[in-house]
Amino acid sequence: KKKRLFRLADKNKLSVSWLRYKKCDSDYQSLLKITRRHFFHHDLSSLLLNNPQRFWRVVNPRSHPEVSLIDNNGVSVPQSECAHLLNESFSSVFTREDTTSSPTLNRLNDMYMSEIVIEEAGILSLLNKLKLSSASDHTGINNKILKNTAPGISGILTAIFSQSFSTGLIPQDWRIGKVIPIFKSGDRSSPLNYRPISLTSTICKLLEHIIHSQVMRYLEDHNIIFKYQHGFRRGYSCDTQLSGFVHDLHTSLDAGSQVDAIFLDFSKAFDRVPHHRLLLKLAQLNIHSNVLSWIKEFLSNRLQFTSLNNSNSSFVQVTSGVPQGSVLGPLLFLIYINDLPTCVSSHVRLFADDCVIYRNISSNTDRQALQSDLDQLATWCSSWLMTLNHNKTKHMSFTKSSSQTPTSYLLNNNTVELTSTYKYLGVHFQSDLSWHYHIDVTLASANRSLGFIKHNLKQAPAHLRKLAYITLIRPKIEYASAIWDPDQAYIISNIESLQNRAARFIFSDYSPFSSVTALKNQAELHDLSRRRKHARLSLFHKLYHHAPLHDDFFKTPPIIFPRRDHSFKVARITCHSSSYARSFIPRTIIDWNNLPAHIATELDMSNFQELVRSYTNT
Repeated sequence: KKKRLFRLADKNKLSVSWLRYKKCDSDYQSLLKITRRHFFHHDLSSLLLNNPQRFWRVVNPRSHPEVSLIDNNGVSVPQSECAHLLNESFSSVFTREDTTSSPTLNRLNDMYMSEIVIEEAGILSLLNKLKLSSASDHTGINNKILKNTAPGISGILTAIFSQSFSTGLIPQDWRIGKVIPIFKSGDRSSPLNYRPISLTSTICKLLEHIIHSQVMRYLEDHNIIFKYQHGFRRGYSCDTQLSGFVHDLHTSLDAGSQVDAIFLDFSKAFDRVPHHRLLLKLAQLNIHSNVLSWIKEFLSNRLQFTSLNNSNSSFVQVTSGVPQGSVLGPLLFLIYINDLPTCVSSHVRLFADDCVIYRNISSNTDRQALQSDLDQLATWCSSWLMTLNHNKTKHMSFTKSSSQTPTSYLLNNNTVELTSTYKYLGVHFQSDLSWHYHIDVTLASANRSLGFIKHNLKQAPAHLRKLAYITLIRPKIEYASAIWDPDQAYIISNIESLQNRAARFIFSDYSPFSSVTALKNQAELHDLSRRRKHARLSLFHKLYHHAPLHDDFFKTPPIIFPRRDHSFKVARITCHSSSYARSFIPRTIIDWNNLPAHIATELDMSNFQELVRSYTNT
């Protein structure tokens, strides 16, 4: 209407026409202001909490452009053909397996998995626990449909699942994956820089959940999973993995030793798992025959297509790999890689396919032993058809000495690159185990994000600005903070300055006469150093009460005084260097021992965290 009135006024040049146009324009601007205010105060807050991806698309539409790719010949591919090119790229890594020359395995003795019984009550419970934010599969079915119809379909699904499980037959729809390419890093135009995430059958995932829980329980009850595999396991996390690895390094460096570590990178690990060899390993573990038959069918005759730029590629057969995006995929990968540590004598830590092998180096014998272990790992990969990416595999020598001569290690006759920094599980390691570089990189990233929301949320109310900060920025500077928490005042101040700027942005108060402490109190933003202490104590509590991990870290002191000590007191560690004393375990032992008994003896994690917050805030 405004445009029509403008064209009319511009044509007849009458003042009355211009008055009508200006009145319409004023009404339009008022309505736009009201609508924008409502959007920022109500709609956008809901999006940030319930659909972060859509929030980013609304706030920054250019952050999700259509993907443009270049093929192997350097020719730009039409956007309608990009899905086909990526589908070809994803399928090109599939393993071609010669089943006539598979390794032989000996079955476990005296361990047998019980039969799985599918009950309607269990299906109904799974349906009611579904998250509504999950995407639809290739058939258009999503969790919202299943959850809203749970009482009516639980019996039907129980019958279908029972029949599928007893016969070992699976509908073809359950074996089709809709692949969504996720950009990793590097050149966005290269198909090699995208990771395939498969949206598999929503209904099939329910049955996968049942199988997963029973198989994992069997493996955990019999201690079959490698002790230092921290990926995809309940009670384990990146923090637990990092705490053990860092503690090992600090212990060695505190004793004056050098530690050589090799960070291995498996190329397309999940996509390369050969199905026949995987089934051999499942049979070796005495997985129940019904489960084995069902998984064999689950992996057979799988198809996938890639969806990109509003176009779908044609189907391609999936001849290897465990489906990324499925429920069973991660567990099947853990089983496949589980025996890798048995072929080496050095320390090995796994987080899914992230593998680090390390050893104290005090003589040439130790160097030769580590090299021998790398040779054994290469042999294991050859036997089990896994590929190590030589270009991304790195070597670090952790030492406090500046006079150490680094050793060259070979992997498949290629020299492993020596580096002084390496990003492992999201944390940047330095050869002297200082965290300055990690903190600098993390702060730089968080500051860029703060600048972004300052620019894009100018009109947002204070509560949305705060929500954006605590949802999008603060997690960046608190990731694994229990591991790298500094105690130097200038570093603590430098980190806190980010939150100070965020507090001023939240209230649009940049006056030099305003107290930033008062602003943070008003926004209920506690000092980040205090939050890091809470994180250390929470991780310590998790390790202390995690039976498989407890003995790796803690010893009971020879004497406990009931009047002043709580019953969970831990023996302090003798440290010969300040860096070791400031590290997570030795430092947090002191904080843990100083907790009041009613806090330290609280077993429930949520209650413990609340008690710690109340105690430290007083």
